[in-house]
Amino acid sequence: MGYTYVELTVFTSKGEYKERGVMVDTGATYTTLPQNILEKIGAFKLPTKVPLELGDRRTIEAETFAASAKIADREGPIIIASFENAKPLIGVQTLESLGLKVNPVTGELEETRPKGIAYL
Repeated sequence: MGYTYVELTVFTSKGEYKERGVMVDTGATYTTLPQNILEKIGAFKLPTKVPLELGDRRTIEAETFAASAKIADREGPIIIASFENAKPLIGVQTLESLGLKVNPVTGELEETRPKGIAYL
C-alpha cells in the first residue's frame, strides 16, 4: 500500500484551517498540527499533555487541543496533538471520529458507518 493524502479542514467557532495533501497515517493515534495554527483558529487547549513516540523512536510530550474536522463530506470533533516542528498529519482518532478508514488495497478513504451517525 502507498500513501493516502486528503484535504483536511480543522475548524472552531472562531476560525478554520484548510490544507490539501495532508497525509493519513494509520500508525498515528492523533492528528497533528502546528500550535500557531491551532491558536489562530481558536482551538480549545486541553489541560492534558500526551507522550508521543515519534518515527525516530524519540518520545516527546505534546500539547492537546480540541476542535472539529472535515474530510470529504464527513465532520466531527477531534483531538489534535501539537509539538515543536509538528507537521499536518491525520491520525486514526480523527478517522474513527469521522467514520472513515483507509482501504489497504486502493489507498482511498472509505466509510465505516452511515454519515452523521456515531456509535456508543
